Amino acid sequence: MKLSKTNKALLASYGRSFLSAALAVYISTGDVKMAANAFWAAALPVLMRYLNPNDVAFGKTSND
Repeated sequence: MKLSKTNKALLASYGRSFLSAALAVYISTGDVKMAANAFWAAALPVLMRYLNPNDVAFGKTSND
């Protein structure tokens, strides 16, 4: 499976969102199960950028 530059950037953005969300939840609650929910929550900002056609980096109309 070969990923385009845009897909790699999306995955990197998701990874940063996931790590920061999971870390914040774990530090504030100390609950690993709650921190695992960051997996889903971190997808929201990346999805919002992907669905935005005006986003030049990740938008659906961006070029690879």
